[in-house]
Amino acid sequence: MNLQDLFTVANLTAAVNKLPAIPGKVGAMGLFDEKGVTSTSVIIDEREGRLVLVPNTSRNDDPAPVKGNKRKRRTFETLHLPISRPILPSQLQGIAAFGQESATAPIATVINDHLQDLKNSIETTREFQRVGALRGQLLDADGSLLFDLFDEFDVQQKSVTVALGSPNTNVRKACLDAKRHAESKLGGVMVTGFRSFCGPDWFDAFTDHAKVKEAFAHYQEAQDRIGGDLRNGFTFGGIQFIEYDVTVSGQRFIPADVAQVFPIARGVFRLFNAPANYNETVNTLGQPYYSKAEPRKMGKGWDLEAQANPLALCLFPEALVELKAG
Repeated sequence: MNLQDLFTVANLTAAVNKLPAIPGKVGAMGLFDEKGVTSTSVIIDEREGRLVLVPNTSRNDDPAPVKGNKRKRRTFETLHLPISRPILPSQLQGIAAFGQESATAPIATVINDHLQDLKNSIETTREFQRVGALRGQLLDADGSLLFDLFDEFDVQQKSVTVALGSPNTNVRKACLDAKRHAESKLGGVMVTGFRSFCGPDWFDAFTDHAKVKEAFAHYQEAQDRIGGDLRNGFTFGGIQFIEYDVTVSGQRFIPADVAQVFPIARGVFRLFNAPANYNETVNTLGQPYYSKAEPRKMGKGWDLEAQANPLALCLFPEALVELKAG
């Protein structure tokens, strides 16, 4: 294989998708159902009465009819996340062993190293979008608003201030109310649990509250015995609270004084991947990552690009609950 063949869309895209991804906490949970689409837009149909209870009927009778549901159709454009860097001749020159006839394998290693760096930045951005879907607002790299899912689905955001500074606050009741609210908005969707990603200020105030401290002390003792990290999850009131203290390019993924509560349920969170904007990928099924390279001016190396075209959505944003430390 010559050098030109290494830089085709097919070879680079295959390579970048095979390279290890380093997912964040949301990506590692497998919460989002991920699928490829053939267009750059995603159409979401919302039907009233998503689930119904089927009545018991005599075997000799006709089945109970289901009324036609009103339908709302919404269109979302997928994001376009390209990033590039040059590969210069000096980075490829002299890497073959003395007397070696072909330098293809070492050059492939150099290319993969560059691709890995680009992929890591893209995966961090995909994680940022997944967290945005959990919070109901998708943000750009500069913090500007891309999609407000509460506005898009015409629902109200549920935000509750919990007075963690007061020892009399019933924190368990606040947790139960958050769960009940989410369950009431899911229309019968099967929920297997609840989790919350917390900023550091919330987590510290929460675990130090008078009505939480004793439970946290018992949990802490158990974690000390097995050498666990206390920030990786503390269950209280039926919600697993996990500290999520990540800031990239000045953007904090979860506000410091917030605990974002969300349900664990299939079909609630989706991640769509659209095809890249290359001639070779028009109308093909989208993949998580793409890559391509082209020669630089005067043949002085190559410009290597990697990109993703994701759209992370919560289809039930009304079921998300934001708890703010008060």
